[in-house]
Amino acid sequence: MYMKDWIAQLDDFLKLSGRELLKNAGLISHEEAVNKAMQEYDKYQHEHLNDQSIAENHFLDAVKELKAIEQVAKKRSRK
Repeated sequence: MYMKDWIAQLDDFLKLSGRELLKNAGLISHEEAVNKAMQEYDKYQHEHLNDQSIAENHFLDAVKELKAIEQVAKKRSRK
């Protein structure tokens, strides 16, 4: 297979998604794309700065469960 054959194969594969293929290099420079990506990442990072991780959520759930068990144990010991 020649390179033009590989290009045609890849284009055919990409057409399966039903979206239009990019026919040229586009209108945005590499520098503009990187700047846009960094701006979006900074925005995302700022919005999610105080989000809890999965591990933190599991830890807090475990603490709540232990407190509930402790309350039940205190009630039983009072009787």
